[in-house]
Amino acid sequence: MLEIKMEECVSRGLSSDLASLLRCEGLTTITLTRLDQLVTKVVSWFSAIHQPLTSDLQRNATPLLNLADAFYDYFLLLCQTSLPVSQLSVVLLQLARFALDQDIHFPLRLEAIRTFNSILEFLSREQRRQIQMDQNQTPILSQVAAAVLTVGDYELQVSLSEALCRLTPRKEREHRANQWFSCRDISRAFCDIRDVDFEVDCRRFLNFVNRYHGDQRRVYTFPCVRAFLDSTELFRPKDEKLDEFWIDFNVSSGCVSFFVDEPQGFLWGSIHLLKEEVDRYSLYLKQDGCTGAETVLSVQLNTPSCTRTAEVVRWS
Repeated sequence: MLEIKMEECVSRGLSSDLASLLRCEGLTTITLTRLDQLVTKVVSWFSAIHQPLTSDLQRNATPLLNLADAFYDYFLLLCQTSLPVSQLSVVLLQLARFALDQDIHFPLRLEAIRTFNSILEFLSREQRRQIQMDQNQTPILSQVAAAVLTVGDYELQVSLSEALCRLTPRKEREHRANQWFSCRDISRAFCDIRDVDFEVDCRRFLNFVNRYHGDQRRVYTFPCVRAFLDSTELFRPKDEKLDEFWIDFNVSSGCVSFFVDEPQGFLWGSIHLLKEEVDRYSLYLKQDGCTGAETVLSVQLNTPSCTRTAEVVRWS
């Protein structure tokens, strides 16, 4: 009866029902075998959309982007069902490869690595330990570390750094960082990231990484004095360890982004000013008799439903 229910969920695309079914019924040897076949089939489908996602003609097609998002949601649900570690590793590898592929639409790359980290967050300590020991993960982690230095988007840098931290036991982090990063200063800065203060420490690490590359950097970060969305003032996250209200100009993803306080949520909120949504912008110096000159960036955004103005100010 369980096999029939599973087949019905798969044939009708009811991924959430399948996840609930497996949680309620438990897993037998027969079910595990079927699940192994199912995961293999789904991963092969996911791999099949790679070619159109990298095609210039189709990579931004809405149905295709929605399909990729559906796969991410499905993987997340599937990995909450006591999936064998061998299959978890296969799913994680596929997501990491998508995140690293520069030909794939950027938001899908970011969402792939976020899904990767979300899956790891759901796992038990023993499951994570087994994933950490999986030799198949070693080469992809080296590629993830290399991408941190070059991806050209701060949020993607953060998510890639998070993946490295999640899959590297603390006692092995220094050894692996020395293998990943040829620059000893970058390696030491990475090892300074503490899991308990990840957001703040990762900001310091990535600011150092991006400054290290000088004029060749792909992310330019500046301290922001004040920021407004229309007439609403935005504030930096309420974390006493955060030393500045940082704003990131991301060359590769073509957006301006910054994290803000989100009173209704537990996590930091984020604002993105996407290049394709910008109608016009202005940049000028504002003289202030008390504080000196400020550089003011004002951006007019067009969206299908409304027009918004974002203004950010930083010290000159």
